[in-house]
Amino acid sequence: MISEALSFLTANQHALWQRTGEHLELMFMALLAAAVVGIPAGILAVRMPRLSSPLLTAANMVQTIPSVALLGFLLPVLGIGRGTASVALFLYALLPILRNTITGLAGVDKGVTDAARGMGMNSGQILLGVELPLALPVIFAGVRTAAVINVGVTTLSALIGAGGLGTFIFRGLATNNTATLLLGAVPAAVLALLADSLLARCERLMRGRVAVYGILGGILVVAISIVAWRHLPGNTETGSIRFGFTGEFMERPDGFEAWLRHYSFPRIESRELDPGLLYSALNMGEVDVACGFSTDGRIGAYALRTLVDDRKFFPQYNAALLVREKTLRQYPALRTLLEKLGGSLDEKRMRALNRRVDMDRLSPAQVAGEFLLQWAPARGIAWDAARAREKAESKTRRNITIGTKNFTEQYVLGQIVCQLVNGSSGLHAGLKQGLGGTAICFQALERGDIDLYPEYSGTLLASVLKVSPAGLDELTRTPGRAENHLQERMSGQFGLTWMSPLGFNNTYALLVRGDDLRFANIKTISDLGELLQNVPPAPVHDP
Repeated sequence: MISEALSFLTANQHALWQRTGEHLELMFMALLAAAVVGIPAGILAVRMPRLSSPLLTAANMVQTIPSVALLGFLLPVLGIGRGTASVALFLYALLPILRNTITGLAGVDKGVTDAARGMGMNSGQILLGVELPLALPVIFAGVRTAAVINVGVTTLSALIGAGGLGTFIFRGLATNNTATLLLGAVPAAVLALLADSLLARCERLMRGRVAVYGILGGILVVAISIVAWRHLPGNTETGSIRFGFTGEFMERPDGFEAWLRHYSFPRIESRELDPGLLYSALNMGEVDVACGFSTDGRIGAYALRTLVDDRKFFPQYNAALLVREKTLRQYPALRTLLEKLGGSLDEKRMRALNRRVDMDRLSPAQVAGEFLLQWAPARGIAWDAARAREKAESKTRRNITIGTKNFTEQYVLGQIVCQLVNGSSGLHAGLKQGLGGTAICFQALERGDIDLYPEYSGTLLASVLKVSPAGLDELTRTPGRAENHLQERMSGQFGLTWMSPLGFNNTYALLVRGDDLRFANIKTISDLGELLQNVPPAPVHDP
C-alpha cells in the first residue's frame, strides 16, 4: 500500500508542485491584500467609532455567504479564473484581520496612550510607537486565522478554473479515485498547519516599533506587487487557444490523456471547470474549446458548434436508471413502473428539457411535470400531478430515495422519476440532489443512502468497473453489448440493476463558439489538431 502511494506520488510530483504553487500564490496574495486593506480600515474604525459597526457588519455579511455561492455571485462580473478566486479569498480573509485590528487597538490601556501624549507624542507617533506594538499580538492572531481559513477555501478555486490543490480533490471525487483525492487533501492540510505555525513564530519574533515598521514596509512592497501582478486579467497570449474541461474528463481513463493520444494532439494545458460553468465560460469567451455533453440545451441556446468526432473516440453514454435490487424486491411494482421509462427520451427531447431549465429558467420540477403530463397518457399510465405535488410536500416517511449528480440533466431526470413514482403508485419517493460526481452517487447507492439514480453506460464502465480504453471501445461499439455487460456486473458484483436505457446517448462533445472566426473552417476534431500546429494552445499560467 505504501509503495503504491509512493509510486503514485512520484508519477504526479510535477503536477503536485505546480498545483501547490498555484494554491500558495492564490492564498498569500489574497491574505496580504486583506492585510493591506484590513489593518488600515481597523485603525480608521478605532479613530472614527461610527465607522466600526458598518465595517464589521459588511465583513460579517460576506462571511455568512457560502464560499461556492460567493464565487457564483462574482462570476458574472469577473468571469472565471484567478481574478474571481482572488477577490473571493480576499473578502473571506478580511473579517478576521479587520476585527482583530479593531479589538487589539481598542484594548490598549488608555492610561498608556495618555502618558505618551503627556510626553509630547502626536497621534501618529502614538499609533506607530505605542498602540500598534501593543496590539500586534491580537492583529497577528487575526492574520493567522485568515491564513488557515484561506487554505481551505482556496481548494474551491478549482471549480472556476483557478487551479490549486482543489483540482486533485474534485478529480478524485468525480472518478472515485482516493489516491488523487488525497494528493490534494493532504498537502492542503499540511499547508494550513505550516501557515499557522510560521505566522505564530513571526508573532513571537515581532515586538516593538521595528516590528511595526517592518510590517508596514512589507505591506507596501506587497501592495506594489499586487498592482504589477502578472496574473491580472487581460494579459493572455494573443492568438492562443484556451481549453476548458471538467475534472472528471481530465482524470477518466477514456478522457483527456486517451483523447490526446487517440488524435495525436500536441501536449495542451487546460482550465478545469465545474460542469455547469463550462458552457458559460465558452459563451463569454473565457475559453475557446470545451468539452460538453451532447444533450445539453445550452449548445443550441448559445449557438455553440459541436466538432465531429471523426476518429470515433468518444464511446456511447446511454442513460439508464441504476437501482438497488433490494429495493426492487421490496417494491415489485416499482420495476414495472420504471421499465416504462425505457426508450422515452431521445437526444432531441432531452436537449429540449435541459434547455427549459438552463435558458427558460423553469425549475426541474416544472419541466418534469410538463413532460409527464404529455408522456403518461400516451403510455397509458394514470399519473396524478396533484398527488405527486402533495407527496413532494409531505413530511411523512419516504419509501424510495432518488439521487442525482450536480448538473441540470440529472436534476430533470431525478424529478421525472420522483414525480412518476409519487403520482402513479402508492409509494412515496423523495430526492437527494446534487450529490456530486459518479463516486459519491455510486457509493451512496451501495450503502443504501439512496435507492436509485440516473447513470450513463460509459461512465459506469470507465469510472466504476475501470474498463481499459481499448475494452471500453470494444464494449460500446457493438449495440447492446455494453448494456448486457453492465447488467451482469452490476447485479453479480454490487447487487444493483441496470434498467433499460432511457433512449438517449449523452456522449462527450467538443464545442466551439459558432461566431469564432478561427474555427470557421474547423469541422472535425482532426481539423482542430491541424489548427493547433499553427496557433499554439494557451500557456498554463493564463488567468
